[in-house]
Amino acid sequence: MTRYTPVYGTISSITPLKTSALDHSCSILISVMSQSLGQVNFVVNPNTYVLGQHTFKEGDPIIAIYDTSAPVPLIYPPQFTAVMLAKNEDGFQAMFDYFNEDLLNTDETLKLNISDSTNVFLPNGQTFFYNPGGHYLLVLYLFTTRSIPAQTTPQSVIVFCSE
Repeated sequence: MTRYTPVYGTISSITPLKTSALDHSCSILISVMSQSLGQVNFVVNPNTYVLGQHTFKEGDPIIAIYDTSAPVPLIYPPQFTAVMLAKNEDGFQAMFDYFNEDLLNTDETLKLNISDSTNVFLPNGQTFFYNPGGHYLLVLYLFTTRSIPAQTTPQSVIVFCSE
């Protein structure tokens, strides 16, 4: 099972995250209405990667990715710390996972076919010129084959290089 899970939905509210009356936190709480989970809250902190540094507003379609191994409070609606956020006006599917040199993810359920039309970038927006395999990748795609593993030619790949 993959460690990072995407949630697709629409932002219903954005509020400052406060733990006390004197708290001036750098975090916000984004509430998302999703088809699969219903209402879900995401804590967005300064470490959350936001694709294109987009400033979200109510009504935006969104992909929120969270770490399934991170602790979560047992409350309703569920509340996760967002690892990544992306505006999703084009209806993309997303995966954040480690892809090996053959561009196959860790649980071998998705294989990437990079084409000339695939945008391959670093998190800072600069072009990545090499095979993106061997790194954690944020992959945005529209369609996959019905093969095992599923294959896709992604629209965009963001390469998170590790030292």
